[in-house]
Amino acid sequence: MARILVTGGAGALGHELVSRLAKSGERVRVMSRKSRPTTLPPEIEWARADLGKGTGIGKAVADVDSIVHCASDFLASGKVDVAGTKHLLEAARAAGVSQVFYVSIVGIERNPFAYYQNKLKAEVLVRESGIPWSIQRAAQFHPFIDMILRAGVHWPFALLATDFQFQPMDISEVAELMLPRLAAGPSGRLPDMGGPQVRTLGDLAAHWLAARGLRRPIVHLPLPGRTAAAFRRGYITCPDHNDGTITWEEWLQETYGQDREFASPYLIKRKSA
Repeated sequence: MARILVTGGAGALGHELVSRLAKSGERVRVMSRKSRPTTLPPEIEWARADLGKGTGIGKAVADVDSIVHCASDFLASGKVDVAGTKHLLEAARAAGVSQVFYVSIVGIERNPFAYYQNKLKAEVLVRESGIPWSIQRAAQFHPFIDMILRAGVHWPFALLATDFQFQPMDISEVAELMLPRLAAGPSGRLPDMGGPQVRTLGDLAAHWLAARGLRRPIVHLPLPGRTAAAFRRGYITCPDHNDGTITWEEWLQETYGQDREFASPYLIKRKSA
C-alpha cells in the first residue's frame, strides 16, 4: 500500500487531514518536530524531523509515495517555509517520491507581506523540483482570525485595521475538500478555496466580541503602505471560490459555546491619520 507523508501533521490542518486519510484506509506517516503523542492510533506512523534545522527529513520521506506539505512557521518562514521546503524536496527527489501536494495561501503574489512572499518562494521550489506536484491555495482559517483579534484586544478597546478583508474558512472543510484533489494525483495549480463570505476585520471583530460576551469599542487603526493596501483591497480573498459553508458565526458558536444575540452595532471609532 502506498504511504502518504503529511508534514506538519500535528498542526491544525495536518491533524484534520491525517485523521481523514487514516479513516479512509490510507497508510499515513506524520512528520513533526514534536514527539509522538501517546494517544495517536498505532496504525499512524510518526517521523520526528525539523525542517528549519534540516534534520530527520531523509528518514521521514523513506518509502513514501506522496507528500502533503502542510508545515509552515509564521515567525520563521525563511527557515521553515523556504529553506525547509528545499531540504524536503531534495530528500523527496532522492527517495523517488511520486507526488508533492503543497498547501499555500490565496493571493500571495499580490501581497508583499514577508510571510506570503516566502510561501510564494516555496511554491516556486515545488514547481521547479522535478517532482510531479499540486499546489492548493486556501484562504485564512478561522483560528488565524481569532489570533489576530486576540492580539488586538489588550486594552479596554479593540485596536484593529477594521477595513482589512478576509474570507475565513473552516479547517475541517479545507481538509475534506483536499482529499479528492490529493487522490486525483499531480494536477499543478489547483483552484483556490475560500470560506463562504468575504468580511471586513471590523465586522468579524464585532461578532467575535459578542460571542465572547465582551463589550469593547472597536478603534480603527489606519495602517499605511503596500501591505496594508493589499489587505484592504481583498487581495488574499477569492470571492469566486466560496467553497466553505461554515460561517464565522457558526465557528464562534462552536468554539466559545455562547448563545448570545449579536449586540450590534459596536462602536467603531476612526483614529485620524
